[in-house]
Amino acid sequence: TNPGFKITVNDDYKLLEDSVANVKYGLYCDSQPSGVDGVDKWFKVPVESVGIRIPIASGFLEALDLRTKIVAAESPSNLTNICLDESKISTLNEASGSDENSEIDVIFSADAGSDAGKSVRLPSDDSLGPLQKAEWIKFFGSFFNQEKAAASLFTSISESYNCHSKNMQRLKEPPHAYWVEYSNANGKKTYNIITTAYQKELLASAGAANNTKEAPSDSSDLTKFQEAVKDADAVFDQTKLTKYGQRATEWYSDFGYTDPQNSGVDFLLRRQIWRTDGYTSKSGISNFPEYGYVRPDLVIQDIIRVLVPVYNQEHTSRWLLWLGGTNEDTEVINEDNYSCESGWLSVVDKCVDMPDFDGTA
Repeated sequence: TNPGFKITVNDDYKLLEDSVANVKYGLYCDSQPSGVDGVDKWFKVPVESVGIRIPIASGFLEALDLRTKIVAAESPSNLTNICLDESKISTLNEASGSDENSEIDVIFSADAGSDAGKSVRLPSDDSLGPLQKAEWIKFFGSFFNQEKAAASLFTSISESYNCHSKNMQRLKEPPHAYWVEYSNANGKKTYNIITTAYQKELLASAGAANNTKEAPSDSSDLTKFQEAVKDADAVFDQTKLTKYGQRATEWYSDFGYTDPQNSGVDFLLRRQIWRTDGYTSKSGISNFPEYGYVRPDLVIQDIIRVLVPVYNQEHTSRWLLWLGGTNEDTEVINEDNYSCESGWLSVVDKCVDMPDFDGTA
């Protein structure tokens, strides 16, 4: 499926087309070609200095062994990569649509216009599926003349993801799972089942047969929401929770479960409530937007570990936080679980096809 970009290699330049933002980037090695129409921005490649306003850019750089290219970030302290030297990363000027950061070669952002001629857009929402989003590493790698490395890594990621997904499609009893979110904007409480492409495809790929329900048309109807999700084997939450140390209690309160252990609802009785912010920096910043989007083949295995625990029992979950557990301790990214010399972000283990796997032990 189309990830939202196209790369065309010409004799003296590469053309990168972002079909979502309707922006065309021209990349050249020696001198900027003349007489080329329709190119919105030109970049001399490989770029040497990089600014980032979006976490996934840091993940792509790490996966391609290009972390030293980062010279500035919108919020350096929010980057979770322990291999970065924060003392060498300055803070970007506020995005104003102008070239205020002109000393930097390129700035990767959620908005193609954030830094005028220096800004390049990367996907920032979940409207793309897991593999579609990860495929942007090929677009990204072009700015560093790393197309082959990026394509090779993505091929391995894609093959692994699709293999694990295929192994989940013959389950005797496919699990039910939903991605949910509570919000309270200006006193208006809403309860949503998230069905954007990323979450929907990820759950389906992990074997969840019943993950496409739409939330009740009236998203403020708590009773109908609870009815819609009560058949879940597990729920995955992306609510903005703030009461650290008491987030489970906060979650139950937000979703109106006053007595979850006597509710008769299976996922509540088994406390099967999960989040993707279980792998964090020392200051509690989630690593998922930085590394998770880069490696959907690992994320799907995290999800499968919850939904089909008899599968691939050697897999150690990376990003998931068990909100229903007895504590809310996250794993802090450090040299014990991430090596800067041989980081797991760029290493893809081969998946084994299991044609007879049906989810039973």
